Parts: sequence; C-alpha cells; structure tokens
Amino acid sequence: MIGHPYFEQAEPMVFTEESSHVTSDVALTARTTHQWNHGFGEIVGAVVEAGLVVVGLEEHRSVPWEALPGRMERVGDEFRLAEHAERVPLTYTLQAVRPSSA
Repeated sequence: MIGHPYFEQAEPMVFTEESSHVTSDVALTARTTHQWNHGFGEIVGAVVEAGLVVVGLEEHRSVPWEALPGRMERVGDEFRLAEHAERVPLTYTLQAVRPSSA
C-alpha cells in the first residue's frame, strides 16, 4: 500500500520524529518537519527551465534511513525494500550543469 502522495499537494505532509537519518548523540530540539513531494517530471522540468543540461542520472535501490518501517531491510549502512526491491527506485541523483557560453 502506498501511503504518501507522489505528486506535490497544496498542504505539506507533517512528520514529528525523535531522530533523523543522521547518526548523532545530540537530541533533536526541532522534531517537526513539513514536506512536499516533487514528482520526477516536475524536477527535471525545473532543471530544463533553468537552462541547465542533465549530464548524469542515477537511480538508487537503497536509502540511508528506514523510509518504510517494517517493509525494509538493512543492507550495510542503508535500507532497501525487503520484497521486490527491483520494482522501484527509492531515490535518485541528478547532475546538471549550466552550459558554457560559446
């Protein structure tokens, strides 16, 4: 079951967490976040609209936090889907550059 929207919504998703994906001995003092999703097309469209050129794109099967508690397994320092990890990328890295003037 998919529990969060893929496309951006007017209202943010609000999460309150005791810790973050960053390993630290320091307790969080600001634990509530407001998040908006941005679909892949929206992100690439913004890159193109800004006049940038995509020079790299990598999809990742794992993330450094347990994004879907109870449905992921730890693999080294990261987490991946416990079942059907081949079906969907969890994150991606997009690299873009501003073209040099000729």
